[in-house]
Amino acid sequence: MADLNNDSPHDKSPPAAQNEAHQFYERLEQVGQLVNIKADADLSTLPARVTHVRYPDGTVKRIRFTASPYR
Repeated sequence: MADLNNDSPHDKSPPAAQNEAHQFYERLEQVGQLVNIKADADLSTLPARVTHVRYPDGTVKRIRFTASPYR
């Protein structure tokens, strides 16, 4: 799991926001939408349910958008 206490610039948000992000990522992992991958992984081979990936350096990126703008 990513270390939210490192000194990279994107981690300078307030502790409450970091906690919310951590909880959000934990929930994505629980339902199978966030998976850990290698840096050179082929994202097209991931199951459709995977919407976010975590790289070895701890970076999380959204790879798919699952909601329709038309309701």
